[in-house]
Amino acid sequence: LIKPGTIHKPLTNCLHCGRISCEKEGYDYCPFCSFLIEKVNIVSIPGEEFNKAVMHKERLLQFDRENASRTVVYDDQADYFQNSLCTWLTEDERNDALSKEERRRRDLHSVKKHVLNIQF
Repeated sequence: LIKPGTIHKPLTNCLHCGRISCEKEGYDYCPFCSFLIEKVNIVSIPGEEFNKAVMHKERLLQFDRENASRTVVYDDQADYFQNSLCTWLTEDERNDALSKEERRRRDLHSVKKHVLNIQF
C-alpha cells in the first residue's frame, strides 16, 4: 500500500480545498475542486516575526513526529483499587490482591447459616 504524496515530491496545496498537489501535476486546476492552483511568490523579510513563525512551525512538526510517543496514558487510578491485574503492583502485591479477591468472592457466594436463639 502506497501512501498518497510519497511517490512525487509535494509542490503546493490548493488554497480552496487544501488538497496537496505534487510536482507531476504541476500548477493547474485542482482535480478535486477545480480551483486554479497558481504559483505564489512569497517575499519575506527576515525579522523577529519571521523567526517566530519558523520556530512555531518547527515545534508543530516536532509534535507531529513525536505523536506516538506522546500519547501514552498512565492510569494512576488503577493502583488505588489494588486489583490483581494492575501493572503497577509488584509480584507480591499482585498475589496478595489475588488472594483477597478470591476470599471476597468466596465469602460473597457462600451460604451463611443464621442461628436465631429465642429464650423464654
